[in-house]
Amino acid sequence: MVFRLNFYISDRMQNMRKPRILITNDDGVNSANIRALAGALAPFGEVFVFAPEHEQSGVSQAFTVRKAFAVKEHPVAVGDACESYRVFSVDGTPADAAKFALGYYAGTTFVTSKNGVDCTNGFDCAKLDVHGKPTFDVCFSGVNVGENSGVSSLYSGTVAGAREAALWGVPAVALSLSLGGESLMGEVLNFAKRVVTERMFESIPLGTFWNVNFPKAVGGAFKGYRATTMALGMFTDHYDRQVADGNELWQLDGEKLWDEAPVESDDYLLHQGYATVTPHRIDQTDPESLKVINEMLVGGGEA
Repeated sequence: MVFRLNFYISDRMQNMRKPRILITNDDGVNSANIRALAGALAPFGEVFVFAPEHEQSGVSQAFTVRKAFAVKEHPVAVGDACESYRVFSVDGTPADAAKFALGYYAGTTFVTSKNGVDCTNGFDCAKLDVHGKPTFDVCFSGVNVGENSGVSSLYSGTVAGAREAALWGVPAVALSLSLGGESLMGEVLNFAKRVVTERMFESIPLGTFWNVNFPKAVGGAFKGYRATTMALGMFTDHYDRQVADGNELWQLDGEKLWDEAPVESDDYLLHQGYATVTPHRIDQTDPESLKVINEMLVGGGEA
């Protein structure tokens, strides 16, 4: 019995296709970080890069409407990865890049089965999106230059790329590396490889995604990983007045009050040297407020 079970598992794994991996970012298609991520994951899956043509930091989930944008395929240099991957630039935002890959490319390129293989047993089957069309198995957004923890995630184009994938029913992971943490890039890539090879992405519930941030390499110390909540502390925004060519301009600046963040939050733990994994939900409804609003509406109707 044991022999037969092992034979079945081995046969099943041989017939299963590699996962289809979408990679996007907000630093642009020419970012060294996105190419490093694609190269690291290429041996373990079919990798497709769809990224903005130009840097798009801080645009959140803005997307292009009422005008067309260009999509171009870029060659991958020989020796750029252990196995080949495809790279496309989108003349738009991170959400545009992810939306095009998910809403058009996957549905017109991938097939639900191959050579008549029975999909009900999990062999060679394409993952289906929320509309029942073939899609990617997992999406990575990044690796961003700079942290996207706490309220930074609300403004981040990198996080928005992962959020867009989650909207389509695709497990997604946003990856960001704090400035000064460049020596941890290998750790970031190893984490991404674990998500794929250990199929950790299959544990991400529908309608959620992971926002993962890596710290500065303070004194070379890296304390490991922590699952965290999202900090809500706002930036200490201020604006510097400038005058150029007779025009009054305003330059935004500010920082976070790291030490004032709640102890178990992503901002706090990231600043202490941990990599933080924060699950985000697409549904932003506040159930407690629903109760209060309903009570007010009922009360108002009786009056």
